[in-house]
Amino acid sequence: MRRILGLSAILVLLATGSCGNSGPQSTGAVTPDLPVGVPTGTGALAIDMAGTWTIQDAAVIETNAAFPNPPFNGTPMVFEPTRIASIGGVSVAPADLTALIGSPLVSYVNVIDSSTVFYGLVVDDRATGGPRLETALAGGAVSANTIAVEAFNSIQLPSDPVPHFTRSVYVLVRAPGTTPLQHRPEEWTFEDLARSAFGGL
Repeated sequence: MRRILGLSAILVLLATGSCGNSGPQSTGAVTPDLPVGVPTGTGALAIDMAGTWTIQDAAVIETNAAFPNPPFNGTPMVFEPTRIASIGGVSVAPADLTALIGSPLVSYVNVIDSSTVFYGLVVDDRATGGPRLETALAGGAVSANTIAVEAFNSIQLPSDPVPHFTRSVYVLVRAPGTTPLQHRPEEWTFEDLARSAFGGL
């Protein structure tokens, strides 16, 4: 039960409701099909996205969960030139996530260009009595050191007619001079990762 609740916490941050930015917005390149959009007025500026960024000013903007929590301010994200490498010190490569979650990924998106970032995954274990989980984020550069982000998190148990979700917004701020964590703490679970970056249900 702790695993299910933790996963839902991560996914709640990225809820599926529409709040200002319903669905991804195109920034000129192909836009992935995610339940989030690049915040309006961002993503037009080309910057060097590689480096370590931290979550700031996180807030829930829409949810159907009873006790939603926003993502954790201060959570680090390490960006490589074309993808997110880690969140909170945990590798978000598909093979690493599959091992951490213990289930195959139904879908996976992890794309960075010089002005936008898109990330999302879906895990669906309802056929074996587990939950369907979805997390996503879309961000656009605001300045050389700031990216505005919309995030989504949802969980749906086999008995749930609709998913429980949370949609959040936050700002990623470049963290100069930081040394990214290369390995996750061994005691961390996927629930811990989700809660830190996508919020809790």
